[in-house]
Amino acid sequence: MYGATLGVIADWVRALNLPVQLLQPRGVDAHEAALTVRMVQQALRCRRVIAIGGGLEGYLDALRRILRPAHIPIMELAEIVEGHSHHDSLLNHAHTRHPHAPASLHLWLDVKRAYTSCEHIFNWAQADGLAGAPVRSGWRRTQLRFRQLQGAIENLRPLVQGKAYIAVHDAYRPLTETLGMRSLGSLQPDEETPPNLQKLREVIQRARREPVLFVLSHTERGVGATLARILKIPLVLADTLEQVEPRRDYFQRFLDLLASLEAGARARV
Repeated sequence: MYGATLGVIADWVRALNLPVQLLQPRGVDAHEAALTVRMVQQALRCRRVIAIGGGLEGYLDALRRILRPAHIPIMELAEIVEGHSHHDSLLNHAHTRHPHAPASLHLWLDVKRAYTSCEHIFNWAQADGLAGAPVRSGWRRTQLRFRQLQGAIENLRPLVQGKAYIAVHDAYRPLTETLGMRSLGSLQPDEETPPNLQKLREVIQRARREPVLFVLSHTERGVGATLARILKIPLVLADTLEQVEPRRDYFQRFLDLLASLEAGARARV
């Protein structure tokens, strides 16, 4: 069994028909989660723990120290997939991020890096002697689902490419950069920190000088809704895919996110 620090990672492992233990408590943001006895007990039952890393899960160093005597490795995807670009034949899309810019830790919103993450999970299953017929079948089906996501992104890009948007907390950049969109700024550094009024004024001034497609927010209340009313543009309720969602898996949630962006963009056409 593999351990997963985030719901999206658990979805990837399940898609490969592998057993998985989700460590992230339901309703708790991955950035804010604190290590608990229950999480340690769950991790100690796993062959590997798969994490995003890079500082996203603040408890990871403490968990690593506890797991080291048990020889249970923590696989940090942010470090492992960075620099991998040899799957362009499968997922060939234009990336607008500057080559020297740091990659966002929200790598699950970058289809290429998400695909590479799943490929690594499959390779670990092979190394661990777990890649039987069901796992190989799951990997083939997972590849098809990534192609479906890539096709949906390609269909959306002409509608939004070159357009500007505003985000309350801009966790969406791995996706919006792939779509060729421009961010006018993020009102909050994270979802818990109150918006900076000076930042809000600056964003409003910029938005009045150039067209803005929509405001992205994870909630229909708060500063995002206020800003959308001031600028008379759509408020798009956009899922960051970071919270645990038991009713929809990663692939369906990603397709739903793309549909939300398309609906918001068409409301401005």
